[in-house]
Amino acid sequence: MEYRIVITRDNKKKKTLHIGKHLSNAKSRYFSLVDKNVVLFPKSHTSIKKTKPVLFEILLLKEREEGDPEFYDRDALGRTIPVNTKTNKWTIVEKRPYYYEEKFTVFGSRKRFETKDILKQILLPSIKREGVVKQVNYVLNKLMIWFDGDFDVILCKCEDDARNLHNVIRDFCETQKISNVIFSGNVTKRNRDNIYKMIVEKTGWSRNKVYRSVTRP
Repeated sequence: MEYRIVITRDNKKKKTLHIGKHLSNAKSRYFSLVDKNVVLFPKSHTSIKKTKPVLFEILLLKEREEGDPEFYDRDALGRTIPVNTKTNKWTIVEKRPYYYEEKFTVFGSRKRFETKDILKQILLPSIKREGVVKQVNYVLNKLMIWFDGDFDVILCKCEDDARNLHNVIRDFCETQKISNVIFSGNVTKRNRDNIYKMIVEKTGWSRNKVYRSVTRP
């Protein structure tokens, strides 16, 4: 009897993490992987060809035998439905979400930043100096961190990601009791023209790029 641990992307196999002959060993490895799978900002969209939602899952599979029970999960409406693999070779034993850390484009940097990099390199420097106040807000898919008359621009895949990144940073500050960062959320429509102009002047991006709400139109 063969057991496998695989990661799927939108219900298609992405990677095989384990192949073995013993269920107890496979289960131990599976739940260890699930427990260690902790990220600050899980990737929820892909921008290959176009921006769209993406779902990663980790599955424990066994070779199908006659009489194997069906695996049940809930759909988007909360209904309990049977779930099967695309071939009859495998039976699902366990299925959980799997998370990859999202990476962001930061204007002026060649490398892409994870959330921890944004915190360490943009938000936290000088934050403990007396009189320092920073501000975080977003417009469309662009998050800004303001300090001392200037700002950093963090480009997200879509507006949902920008809002979620704003909230993750806000929750971090609340947990760490950092009180000198102001979170003002989505830039109001009456202030957007001025913000767009400031982003164009800082980055040199075209207005078309600044007005876009996703990285892949």
